[in-house]
Amino acid sequence: MKSNYDAIVIGGGHAGIEATYALANRNFNVALITLNIKRLGMLPCNPSIGGSAKGIITREIDALGGVQGLFADRAMIQIKMLNTSKGPAVWSLRAQIDKDKYSQIILEDIQNQKNITLIEDEVSDLIVDSQNCLGVKTLAHGDIFSKVTIMTTGVYMNSRILRGKDIKHNGPDGEKTSSTLSKNLAKYGFEIIRLKTGTPCRIYTDSIDFSKVEKEILDKNELCFSTKSNIKLDEQTCCYLTHTTARTKDIILKNINRSSLYSGIIKGIGPRYCPSVEDKIVRFPEKETHHIFFEPETSRCDIMYINGLSTSMPEDVQDQMIASVPGLENAKVQKYGYAIEYDAINPLNLYKSLESKILNNFFSAGQPNGTSGYEEAAAQGIVAGINAANKLDNMPNMEIKRNDAYIGVLVDDIVTKGTNEPYRMLTSRAEYRLLLRNDNVDQRLAKYAFDNKMIGADAYSKIIKKYDFIQETIEKLKNQYVSSKSKIGQKYNVDNGISYLKLLANPEVNPKDILGEDYPYIDELTIQVRLFGYLKKQESAAEKMLRLELLKLPEDIDYYKVDNLATEARQKLSQIRPTTIGQASRISGINPADIQMLMFYLNNRRK
Repeated sequence: MKSNYDAIVIGGGHAGIEATYALANRNFNVALITLNIKRLGMLPCNPSIGGSAKGIITREIDALGGVQGLFADRAMIQIKMLNTSKGPAVWSLRAQIDKDKYSQIILEDIQNQKNITLIEDEVSDLIVDSQNCLGVKTLAHGDIFSKVTIMTTGVYMNSRILRGKDIKHNGPDGEKTSSTLSKNLAKYGFEIIRLKTGTPCRIYTDSIDFSKVEKEILDKNELCFSTKSNIKLDEQTCCYLTHTTARTKDIILKNINRSSLYSGIIKGIGPRYCPSVEDKIVRFPEKETHHIFFEPETSRCDIMYINGLSTSMPEDVQDQMIASVPGLENAKVQKYGYAIEYDAINPLNLYKSLESKILNNFFSAGQPNGTSGYEEAAAQGIVAGINAANKLDNMPNMEIKRNDAYIGVLVDDIVTKGTNEPYRMLTSRAEYRLLLRNDNVDQRLAKYAFDNKMIGADAYSKIIKKYDFIQETIEKLKNQYVSSKSKIGQKYNVDNGISYLKLLANPEVNPKDILGEDYPYIDELTIQVRLFGYLKKQESAAEKMLRLELLKLPEDIDYYKVDNLATEARQKLSQIRPTTIGQASRISGINPADIQMLMFYLNNRRK
């Protein structure tokens, strides 16, 4: 085995896979070092990809040349579009995934990649010289050197599994944990934070009484994440809905001090937007019941993931809780729920490129940056992978703007504001979410992908032609008028003089009546037409924000020498080192007066 590579990626989860493929597709030799090669792309929590906002992130990764959407399509057993009763700004795909198949196809694909070397080992430390990361130290393979290194360790740094007072020092599903890496990161100057997440029990399907639960029946559709897969499901696998009961609530409250979370054993901070069931009971005492979903883990449907029953209670209490849920009275447990506590770094230690401010050539992506979720991890993985490749190619960093992608919002949020809990992407975090829709990811991100060598000229040209064609169609509709005597005019009671474009803007009109059954981009065009005024308002607001992004802050600026800055502003600006006035304006604790002083400083410096 070689001991010298262009790049090393530490960890084979969702962030690690994206980073690895991004570098390999740019023709760099990558060593992917992971604790268990059979658990690549592991889905230790919910067996799904996507969800509100998250599904758009997966589509954005695909538009950037990434692979999460492609592998999700190949392993999906159910897919649906969420929030279709609301506006298109919040439409988002969610797919149930065969978790075993997902890991298997990723392993098989990686083994066929000529630029990727897969190494099963534990990274114990980095190789550092004069604040430059030169590679990693491993337990079994010794020192491995590289020009760039990306840490994507997930929840496996100094992790421990907790059920009541029972504590096991390992990762999810009994996997190994990295015991020394985070301690050594602290030695180099990284600020280590402690976080927590959790997962519910898994139940044998044949022990569930389905007569007491509601079956979700989905129509056949042609949905998929990736433009590269063209995979359509022949049959949708079913999920089921039930709920907790007053008895569940009583059991939890009587045993609350036995929960790892409420007994004081857990020191890490958990995700506010994905709490454990005991957390929901305590925080929302007025609610008598909470939704519970049964979701199959594989196409075999022999094991159900009990979504909504995440807990850190001991096993005997979990038995009581499970039996109190309709449909689970006689359930047999395949795996009990647990909380997991793990180390991460403060993401304020990172630039927008996701390269470290502390060690040169060292990048970090995913849950070690304080985020939660497979999609958020993969998004950071492709950003870190692209920027590591750019560094090797002597190209500028890729920094995705907040008005161009949820990925841009995610990265900007964590490196500018930091986080004291596992960060989860929500549509409400994006100021310009009407611009960041599921239907236009290719239009938003094609230039980023092309400029950063993730797609070729032919693919880029195809996307340009697509949106040129849509615009040409809009111009034609604007200049063509409906006759009140025509079939469509009579159907919609049209007065003479109305254009086809104005008719299409009416949400009561079926766009196929105007564009025809075979128009290839019917959703993209219809959304553009019907949201035209709203889109212009958000584009105008985004342009104002972008003017601040164009005001670059010098790398060598000493904020303690900028006149009239508040003390907190000096401290925050010196720690975060924003690259633009726009980024500085989003730092917590920075007020408009501080921004005004910075702009005065820049003007005087230019003079």
